[in-house]
Amino acid sequence: MNELYFNKPDRLMTYPSQRVCAIIDERDNASCALDALIKSGTREEDIEILYGKEGIDLLNPGASGHGFFSKIADKFQSFGELGRKLINSYESALRQGGYVFVIPSYSDADKGHIRSSLESGNAREINFFTSWYVEAM
Repeated sequence: MNELYFNKPDRLMTYPSQRVCAIIDERDNASCALDALIKSGTREEDIEILYGKEGIDLLNPGASGHGFFSKIADKFQSFGELGRKLINSYESALRQGGYVFVIPSYSDADKGHIRSSLESGNAREINFFTSWYVEAM
C-alpha cells in the first residue's frame, strides 16, 4: 500500500476546476483509494489529500478568503444553497477525521476511473468541479 500524505500546501490549487473531490471517512479506505487511483493511471503527484485541522486551515473556510473553500464559496455564490452545502460537507468531514481527495480530471474516461477508484475506498460526496458547474458523480 502507498503511504498516505496530507496537506501539501505547495500542491493545493486555488479552485478545483476540472477536479473530482470526494470524502473518505476511514484511513484504510483512503489508502485503498489511493492505491486504486495510482494503479488506474492517476499520477501520484496530482492527488491532493487533505486531513485534520491542518487540512481545514489550508482550505480556510470562512476566514481570510484565500483558501480552497473560500474560492468555492466565491465561485458558487450564485448557486446559493448548493455551494454552502458542498462547503459544509467537506469541512465537516475534515473536522470528523475524514479525508478529502482532490484529483484532476480532463476527460470522461478520467472521471470514470477516478470515480471507480474512489468508490473502492467507500468515498462519498464525489463531485466533479468545472469553472461553471458541479456534477454529482
